[in-house]
Amino acid sequence: MRGYLLVEEPGPWGDGGVPSSRLGDGVTTALRAAAAARGVKLLLVRRPDAARRDPGADRRVFLVDSRRGGAGVLTRRAAVTDLADAVAAEAGWRPHAEPLLLVCTHGRKDWCCAVRGRPVAAALAELAPELVWECSHLGGDRFAASVLALPSGVLHGRVGPADAPDLLAALREDRVLVDLLRGRTCDPVLVQAADVLVRRARGLDAVDGFRAVRAEPVAGDDGTWRVHVEAAGTALVAVVREGRAPAHRLTCSATAPNHARTWDLVALEDAPPGEAQRVPANR
Repeated sequence: MRGYLLVEEPGPWGDGGVPSSRLGDGVTTALRAAAAARGVKLLLVRRPDAARRDPGADRRVFLVDSRRGGAGVLTRRAAVTDLADAVAAEAGWRPHAEPLLLVCTHGRKDWCCAVRGRPVAAALAELAPELVWECSHLGGDRFAASVLALPSGVLHGRVGPADAPDLLAALREDRVLVDLLRGRTCDPVLVQAADVLVRRARGLDAVDGFRAVRAEPVAGDDGTWRVHVEAAGTALVAVVREGRAPAHRLTCSATAPNHARTWDLVALEDAPPGEAQRVPANR
């Protein structure tokens, strides 16, 4: 994901990756078109206490760039009747300095997200109410509760309410919780896997402590890749193998067993001499 378009809708939310809501089909279609035009993912968001909020009040909107080197957040307010025009407009946005913490609570997509996500959202909001939003479907329901930090795009999974203080401390200190990390959403799946595995092997928790340079498949070994990375300023090569877990029900709403994708770190090697000098300087 290069970024996100976040639109406040206090709920309730219906089915679908971009859920049905009280905004209506016409507004939802316009929001989808605006997000597609910008090349970002559309999410509906609400405060954990949204049930007590006026459904007719103006909505907060956030436009997030989560790419390395371009991370930032813009925001605006708009009446419900003006939402479609507001999200498509280039003018009228202002910088938003604070990070955002999104907790997936989209129970109509998979009830794991509601059952596990809402207690986490409540625990985080008790400590930092200005930062925390519930959000619609992030993906990876089997990792609920999933918490997305923006603009960095750092995604943590299987978060519990007891993790709230540590997660907020990590957010404020530009760190990740390595044991709960799923990767950064600006990266492809292979790179996200390598990010987690290398961090665990080297004990790296700085948000910018890992960056992939390139990857190539290992000849004659399907599913195995050599991922050239910069980790805490050191050039390394991570050999990563893709596999499949035994079939089981992956989410609370799953009706049949399926095979989850797995990743293993086969080897972690120093890069060949001179490769450190070929690591691009931009992040």
